[in-house]
Formats: sequence, structure tokens, C-alpha cells
Amino acid sequence: MVTYKPTNARYWCVTDLECTGLEPKRHEIIQIARVVIDTVEKTIIPGLMTSEYILPTRWDQRDHEAMKVNELTIEKLQAEGISAKLALRDFSSGVNWSETVLAAWGVDFETKFLRDAFRRIDRVVPFTFKVIDVRSLGHLPRAKLGFTDYMGLGESCDYYGVPFDSGKAHDALYDATKTAELVLALLKLD
Repeated sequence: MVTYKPTNARYWCVTDLECTGLEPKRHEIIQIARVVIDTVEKTIIPGLMTSEYILPTRWDQRDHEAMKVNELTIEKLQAEGISAKLALRDFSSGVNWSETVLAAWGVDFETKFLRDAFRRIDRVVPFTFKVIDVRSLGHLPRAKLGFTDYMGLGESCDYYGVPFDSGKAHDALYDATKTAELVLALLKLD
């Protein structure tokens, strides 16, 4: 069995998921996106961006409120979706996981869903133990100023000068891209 153990975190695989609800045991990933950044060069690596829709297998268990948020329909998923196995293979490929950690806005959500999805297809999870929560990173500079409230992704982008269009939010690639741009803005803070 292959085990990935990052020895450093030069690259961050900034990930966003759209799911049929909030519970990995009942709900599932229906869109997965990644944007890989090089934290040394402070750039997004365009050739490693991916986004795919996934054909649901438990559509009957979807949470209708979650579906109102991401606005994904069964018709769109059937027309553009691929199997979870193919999507997770594509998500894992092309990334040097020995130098890459998983990063996300509220990374606990992505971690739980990805671990469950990889387990369901009998594949090794590429991000074994190192993950970075961008929401917490964004809060740290503000905490130093005495602010105690957490902001959403759009609010955080606005605060740090990253353009954000709320009309495009809840598309996994858009959210992953904006999260990656936010990381780059945070890395440039003195």
C-alpha cells in the first residue's frame, strides 16, 4: 500500500467541493475542484487546476437546502458528470503529494468528504495527515488587531483586496480559485 507523507508544504492543493448535503455518510460530492499554488514562488500553477462534476449515486438522499445553495441539478450532473472514481483519480494525479498539503476554506468539511469518497472507491487518500485551514489563516491577522468574528470567503476576500463575485460563489472551481488567491494575498502580508 502506498502512503503519502509530505515532507514539506511547498505546494498547497486548494480544494473546494460541492456536495448534496453536509453529512459524508449520507451525502456525496457532486463537484470537485483544485487549484495548486506554489508557496515559494507565490503563484497559482495553471496546468494543475481541475474541476469536474460527479454523477451522484445517492441523489434520493440529497438535502434540498444544500441543493438550493449550489444550484446543481440532476440534469446538469447527468450531462456533464463523471464517476467518482474517475474524478478522484484526476484530482490525485499530476500533483507531487510528497510536497503538497490539502488546503481549503473550512478544510474539515473537505477532509471528511474526501476521506469518505476515497474509502468508497478503495483508493489511498493522497493528503494523509497534513491539511491547512485557510479560514483560520485569514482570521489570524485580524485576530492580532482584536477582531474576533470569523468572516465568510467573500467577506474575507473583500477584506484582503481579492475581487469576489458573490453571484459566482458555490461553484467549486470559482471558490477554490478565490481561496487560492486569498492564500497568495495572505502570503504577501508583512
